[in-house]
Amino acid sequence: MFFIKLMRWLRGYVHFSASEGFPERFLNLCNQADAAMWDVTWRGCNMHGITDRHGFAAMQQCAAPAGITLKATGKRGLPFAVHAYRKRTGLLAGVVVCIITLAVLSGMVWTIEVQGNETIAAEEILQVLHEQGLRLGVRRNSLDPRAMAESAQQALPGVGWLTVNLRGSSAVIELREEHTVQPWLTTGEPQHIVAAKAGQIRIFELYQGAPEVMIGDAVYAGALLTNGRILNLDETFRYVAADAYVVARTVVTGQSTAARSRQVNRLVPGSTRYRLQVLNFTIPLGRQSSGASIDTAFHLELGGRAMPLALHRYNEATAQPQQRIHTDRQLQLVAAAEFFAWAYAHTRAAQMLEQTITVELTQEHARVVLHGAAYENIGFAVAVAGE
Repeated sequence: MFFIKLMRWLRGYVHFSASEGFPERFLNLCNQADAAMWDVTWRGCNMHGITDRHGFAAMQQCAAPAGITLKATGKRGLPFAVHAYRKRTGLLAGVVVCIITLAVLSGMVWTIEVQGNETIAAEEILQVLHEQGLRLGVRRNSLDPRAMAESAQQALPGVGWLTVNLRGSSAVIELREEHTVQPWLTTGEPQHIVAAKAGQIRIFELYQGAPEVMIGDAVYAGALLTNGRILNLDETFRYVAADAYVVARTVVTGQSTAARSRQVNRLVPGSTRYRLQVLNFTIPLGRQSSGASIDTAFHLELGGRAMPLALHRYNEATAQPQQRIHTDRQLQLVAAAEFFAWAYAHTRAAQMLEQTITVELTQEHARVVLHGAAYENIGFAVAVAGE
C-alpha cells in the first residue's frame, strides 16, 4: 500500500468533482478513454474522486459530451510541487547541487574508528593505515581493505589479527593484539629448556627432549629443565628442539618509586584561535598562529557517530618550566600508577597466590613494594650446538 501511495505521489494526482449532466455516460466515456480513478464518492448530486494527471486530462475531454461540469479541487504530488517553483531557478539549482554533493560524499570515507587496541596507540594505527591510503575524504571504491589490512598487520608489531571494514561512509579498523606468555615455544633448532627464575616445580609436561627435573623439585634461575641432548643406545648423542611446559611456584617481588619534587612544563594560555575542518580540509577562521596548540574540538554528531565536520579551538600556549611539589595524596597516586604499569607488564601471565603490598612515604619520595607468590611458566629455550 505504501508503494502504491509513493508511486502516485511521484506521478502526481488530482482531486476532482463532477456535477450536472449525465454521470453514467460520463463514466462510460472515461472507461473508454482509460482514465483511472479511485476513492469515488457521491455527495448529493456531485461525484468526487481522485485520478492521475493523465486521467484528468482524458476526463476533461469526456466531460463536454456528457454535459458534466468538471473541476479540479486539489493537486498533489512531485510534478505539481516542482511546477510551483519553476521560476525559482536558484532554488532548483541548489537542490540539484545538494543532491549531487550528497551523492559524491556518500561514496567517501567520513569517519575512521579503531577497535580492539589495548597497548598500541590508535594514532599509531591510523598513521600506518594513512600511509596505505586510508584517510578522511578518500573514495571508498579506491580502497582495497584486504591489502591494507595485510600491509598494516606486517607494519605493526604485536598485532595478531587486523581487518578493515567499510560500513557506509565509515571505516572501522578491528584488531587483536598478541600476548606472548610462553617463552618456551620451540623454534625447530636444537635447544634446551632452562628456568627463567627460581621456584618449586608444580606442573611439568614434557613434549620433546630428556627431563632433568621432577614435580616438587626446587630449581634456581638458569637450571636445566629439559635436555635437548639425548643419549642414544649406541652411546652417541642426538640433538632435538626440547619442548616442555613447566610451571613453578615462584616468589614475586617488585617496587616503583615516585619523587616528591619534579620539574614539569606548565602551559600558559594565550589568545584563542578557531579553525573549521571538513574532511581533510582545514579552513582558518581569523588570524592564525603556527605555534598554537589544540585545546578543544567540537564534532558534529549524527546518530551518535561523529561526522567529518568539526570546529577546532586553538590556544596560543607557551611552556614555562617549573618545579612541582606533590602533596602526600598526589605522591601516592603517582607511585600507584607506576606500580600498576609495572605489575601489568611483569605479572599478567602469572597466577598470583598471595601478595602483600606496602606503601612507604618519606619527605623525598613514595615507594610501593610488592612481596608475593605465584604460579608462573618459568621455561624458556636456549639454543645448543649439535655435534
